[in-house]
Amino acid sequence: MLSWNIDSLIAFRVLQGMGAGLMMPTLQTELVQVSGGRNLGRIMSIVSIPSLLGPILGPVLGGIIVSTLNWRAIFWVNIPICIAAIPLAVWGIPADKSVDKKASIDVIGMLLLSPAFAILIYGITRISSHGGITNSAVYLPLIIGIFLMVSYVIYALNTKREPALNLKLFKSVNFSASNILLIFSGIITNGAMLMLPLYYQEVRGANALYAGLWLIPQGIGMLLTRSWAGKTADREGSRNIVLFSLAAVTIGTLPFAFAGANTNNILLSLALLVRGAGLGGLFISIMMSSYIGLSKEQVPHASITTRIFQTIGGAFGSAILACIAQNQMAGHADSDLRALSHAFNVSFQWSIGFTIAALIPTLFLATCKKSE
Repeated sequence: MLSWNIDSLIAFRVLQGMGAGLMMPTLQTELVQVSGGRNLGRIMSIVSIPSLLGPILGPVLGGIIVSTLNWRAIFWVNIPICIAAIPLAVWGIPADKSVDKKASIDVIGMLLLSPAFAILIYGITRISSHGGITNSAVYLPLIIGIFLMVSYVIYALNTKREPALNLKLFKSVNFSASNILLIFSGIITNGAMLMLPLYYQEVRGANALYAGLWLIPQGIGMLLTRSWAGKTADREGSRNIVLFSLAAVTIGTLPFAFAGANTNNILLSLALLVRGAGLGGLFISIMMSSYIGLSKEQVPHASITTRIFQTIGGAFGSAILACIAQNQMAGHADSDLRALSHAFNVSFQWSIGFTIAALIPTLFLATCKKSE
């Protein structure tokens, strides 16, 4: 909000990200521990309401702000929400209980893990702006990030202290499958959420506000399946819900894989409704599945892990779909509407491909709550 150049804006965003990075895993851990691991599906369906309202209100409010106010006003939205959240947190979150065992920070692990993911995500986000991974600005961060990650794995498996991220959690097939699905979920959700408003703006000629309005059906669809997904996940496990959700996301994305400048808007709105219904069930059931069979001591590590994998998937999804569309436009003028439509078609086809690929880890999810 107070940034004076792009460098200061990035620095403040890093600071903001640090707060969000601490907050989300902590809240997830608190909720799972308070519930005692019971009714996780219903809990996740309730907790997910703000994130589900985002696709409904976010594009519309963002369009209104961008169209009528200065871009800095976007960041004013966070301030009253954070101020209101502070007394709610003091009042509603239980105080920490004293424990005999003093936890210590794994400094070496943090020095390896945090830069690994930060540099890796940075490299992924550079893919679209540099036309692929052959540019040194892309592959050097990727190589460094992978090297640091491998170094952390070696360290974590050999250290005698409690590591920053407990890799032993991945001995559980269900936990491993859930986190792989979180990567796919991030690609499917964030990648398309970047491309959809751009499609309406670049191909259909809508302004930022109207592009946001056209995306409302997707948010409504997410709300419609929220309660059903939570209750069913608690009763039957996550596998069947994820399969159903992936099918719905595929069906809902398919019209955009062939849409042009004159495709019927009602058809596209119905497709977004179906797509949203799939996304709502997908996120809730995967998050619920991530905690199945874990002990109370493992829950904080699980929360950190799920957050990391969500972030990686989201960054990769946005980067890869944008890169695909950009490559399709190579050699064509931005005013070539037919080429532009085709570029978006191909990116949505890739999104469908990632959705279908997500079926593989889904088959390894637990079929009932007590399974591992």
